[in-house]
Amino acid sequence: MMKILSYNINKCTQAKIDHVISVGADIMVLPECARYDEIRLPQGYSMEWIGDDSVLWKGLGVIWNIQHEVVVAPWYNSEHIYILPLIVDRRFLLFATWPTKVPGGKKSYPQILLDALKGYEQYIRNYPTLICGDFNCYVGQSGVSESTGTFEQCIDFLKDHNLYSLYHERTGEEFGKESRATYYHQFKENMPFFIDYAFTNIQTFAFEIGKWDKTESDHCPQMIVF
Repeated sequence: MMKILSYNINKCTQAKIDHVISVGADIMVLPECARYDEIRLPQGYSMEWIGDDSVLWKGLGVIWNIQHEVVVAPWYNSEHIYILPLIVDRRFLLFATWPTKVPGGKKSYPQILLDALKGYEQYIRNYPTLICGDFNCYVGQSGVSESTGTFEQCIDFLKDHNLYSLYHERTGEEFGKESRATYYHQFKENMPFFIDYAFTNIQTFAFEIGKWDKTESDHCPQMIVF
């Protein structure tokens, strides 16, 4: 079995990296992760990182046990910021996902995500795929329009390519009507949102949203087991 942890760790520290690795996942998708030279990895682990070099402590990191082969896809397009396509064990595509606004940028979070999905469509259509991370998106999001891109359009795109949300498939709940939250805005229990997802067309053994630990993050971890 392969375990993939998806967890926005909020203001990365070495202690948080140590804690995440201790969970024992094979691959860890970590929004708000610090750059290579800001943290230490134990022997037997490797890492990819994308982000703004002027903000070394806050990018999108992917850490994995080197028993697995994880490589950046040769067709990676850096225009799709903070969405990193990886080829895992020459078996499937993993899109580590954290749509993030850049200084001066005008695109909304759903627009950033939808543009990337369309840009990578030929690969998503033809390969076993997992897309997971902090999407910064939810149904009914304000400030977005169909002319630029909504999360509802992202969901439709994914469904059209046979990619389904593990949480919603397992619970039968509708988008926007989730009984669980994955994010607590400003660490407030009365401001819950569901913005962390795992979409896949790969048969899974297990999926779980972990408990919220406010000492670690404003997000909840997700574990996907193939």
